[in-house]
Amino acid sequence: MKLYDADPRAVVRFLPGDLAAVFLLVLVGTIEHGSLTANRYAGVLLPFLVGWFVVAPFGGAYDERVLESTRAAMGYAVASWLGADFLGQLLRGTDYFPGNADPVFFLVMLAVGSAFLVAARFATLVVVDVRS
Repeated sequence: MKLYDADPRAVVRFLPGDLAAVFLLVLVGTIEHGSLTANRYAGVLLPFLVGWFVVAPFGGAYDERVLESTRAAMGYAVASWLGADFLGQLLRGTDYFPGNADPVFFLVMLAVGSAFLVAARFATLVVVDVRS
């Protein structure tokens, strides 16, 4: 029994869009707060990337089931983002990253990040299905 089941086909299909969604999410938020500098952007981005890379494989984001249906692809991405956001917030609560672990920011990142990931997964599915 494996600790997690990442399907290489799912990783190749969804990881680029998922990462683009997280990068764009943090970019939009950093611009919206008027604090866009390279250091600030990297400092805000890194905890959420760490969260995604740690949680997504265990949350099913790249499980073979995400290849079976659009609903599974989006649902597992959102479930994984819940954990990734939580871990990202915990990391932001340390002295190593800017910001803090604000519950309101957690909820905003959960909602907006989920929307970005769903949009990225939908776009990936549409583009791949059109090409096939």
